[in-house]
Amino acid sequence: MASDNKTQEYLDILEQDKILIETHFANMERILKDDPKLDQQKAFGLLNNFNTLSIQYDQLCNDLINFIKIFKGKDEQEIRLYKTEELIQLLEETMKQF
Repeated sequence: MASDNKTQEYLDILEQDKILIETHFANMERILKDDPKLDQQKAFGLLNNFNTLSIQYDQLCNDLINFIKIFKGKDEQEIRLYKTEELIQLLEETMKQF
């Protein structure tokens, strides 16, 4: 029973970390939509931040899927992923301006 609680606690922490990164992605989208004429320094900052978070997000989701597979069973392997296609498109459009 205590082991199940610790397992669920760890799963909850991974989910919270995932949501935090997704919130950063959503904030980046909002910045790019609200201010399509960002200066070069801000645009590069967003791009660098996106690249770092994207790597972390991919690894975190992979770890989360593996954790669920091991501790929860094969039937519970699905997780919701943030769709970054629109954010990537906004970043590309912004970077083309420079």
